[in-house]
Amino acid sequence: MIRHALNRSVRPGVAVSAAAALTALGLVAAPAVSAAPVAESHTSCSTCVAKRSHTFTIPALESARDTELLRTQDSLSASDLRSTGFYLPAGTALNVVVHRGSTPPTLVVGAPDADARTEYKAPREYPLAVGRNTVTDPGGGVVYLKLVGSAGGAKVSIGDAAQPMPYFKLGSTTEADFQRQLDTQLTPYVELKSPHATVTVERASALTYRNENHAALMSTFEDIIGIEDATSGYGTGKPQDARLVHPYHFVGFPSAIPNVGAYATHGHMSFPPPIQDRLLTVEGLRTRGWGIYHELGHQHQQITYKPDSLTEVTVNIYSLAVNASFAKKYGQVPRLHVADAKTGKTPWESAIPKLRSAGVSYKTTFDPYEKLVMFEQLRLTFGDDFWPRLHQLVRQEKPAAGTYTDEALRLRNFVVLTSRVVGYDLSDFYRAWGFPVDADATAQLAALGLGTSPIDPTTTTES
Repeated sequence: MIRHALNRSVRPGVAVSAAAALTALGLVAAPAVSAAPVAESHTSCSTCVAKRSHTFTIPALESARDTELLRTQDSLSASDLRSTGFYLPAGTALNVVVHRGSTPPTLVVGAPDADARTEYKAPREYPLAVGRNTVTDPGGGVVYLKLVGSAGGAKVSIGDAAQPMPYFKLGSTTEADFQRQLDTQLTPYVELKSPHATVTVERASALTYRNENHAALMSTFEDIIGIEDATSGYGTGKPQDARLVHPYHFVGFPSAIPNVGAYATHGHMSFPPPIQDRLLTVEGLRTRGWGIYHELGHQHQQITYKPDSLTEVTVNIYSLAVNASFAKKYGQVPRLHVADAKTGKTPWESAIPKLRSAGVSYKTTFDPYEKLVMFEQLRLTFGDDFWPRLHQLVRQEKPAAGTYTDEALRLRNFVVLTSRVVGYDLSDFYRAWGFPVDADATAQLAALGLGTSPIDPTTTTES
């Protein structure tokens, strides 16, 4: 429920700028605009929890779900929600003032998937008007702001009915202050924030893993996102290759998720308690976080070459990139060099002998990790910029992607586009793997006049 009324007497808050975006892996800096609301924070004594401002200044951002998906050609979007660090109790009237000169934003109550009650699993949106508004939400939840547009901004003040929740912001919240918040601010949810990540979990989960270095944790999220963004070819300086300013939202699901360990959808990823140690501990995220990298990978997959049959395969292009980096940095075991418990062979050892075998089929001959060997052969043969260049080409040309179930088109796109990226006809390589190369793909490659690679990618291995 929402009510609007004009108010001219609210004093604006003082704005401070957010920390600069991560520049990991040689990426150029993110645009100057920040997705996070800018709010004043001050403290009166060294042993007190910092007082949190109730006034926020936010710029309008293009829609993550619509405009940015069109630009990036990704299949799933990041989040349009801007964190405030506040929680609204159920059935509580909240006064919200949108200051004059603002583009009216939307107040959102509830993190997606965070509430165990089915009727409150989806966030509730309350469009605001300039002046005084009163919002009452029957379920209660974390408070966010949302302002979609190509220009403008808003200054918003929320009333004292909103309760400050334990809120860690990388670069500005000290560990001591966050621990005091956990002891004194008893809201049902806790949130952790960095330039590109929002992590929202139940209070019980945060307390279970409270003895962490949360700056190190959120810095690791920044590293992971930076690696997956680099794999996606962001940061060339061209507008179509700009990194997202919208955050990736990692949400603690309140119970086990039937039939899956975790999942990704538009705007967020959900992780149930059994795997939250990977989400909320530094060691777990750095050495056992494949599931986290995997779900984030779904928000980096491009639609053009992602048929249903490859959805759970190409997603691990991004997981492997993080795995490789963290193997060097933290000693994480390289996933494709882990021996199968039954065969005693690694995916590399078991996959290669099957190439060019009678009746070989990429879809049925290989297990999920063996399928990744094909993608790794492409990267190792043609360089670490292979995947970034593919993503950049797709963003530049926006080829027809058909629908999610259009297997033939999207498989054909993969064969033709990857051949264009490397400058060679890769059809023989794909046939060796039993990967579909149809007549249309063959005709398109013939029209391009591409020769064969001087190096046969099927002979590339990694020891």
